Amino acid sequence: MGRNESFQLDVKGGQDVLQKMAAPLVKQSAEAIAARARGMASSLSSNPPTITVETKVGTIKRGLRAIATVKAEGSDAHENYIGHKVLAKAKDAGRVN
Repeated sequence: MGRNESFQLDVKGGQDVLQKMAAPLVKQSAEAIAARARGMASSLSSNPPTITVETKVGTIKRGLRAIATVKAEGSDAHENYIGHKVLAKAKDAGRVN
């Protein structure tokens, strides 16, 4: 004789676990991008823009995800231009294999 067992998965709980597991990897990728951008910016300008990393759990189209934001902020238009260009070029540094 067989026994029937039933169970349910807590999708919200699984989502929370995955976010917490992904957060360090997302932060590591963002820090790698920021490090490469800082290096490139300092070689282009004697007064490079400030490049910062912010990580949080946020909402995108598919739900809550671990999100990292890398920002370049300068004191004038030239520094902002350099910051945006080096961030665009540094994005490959954050790739995960």
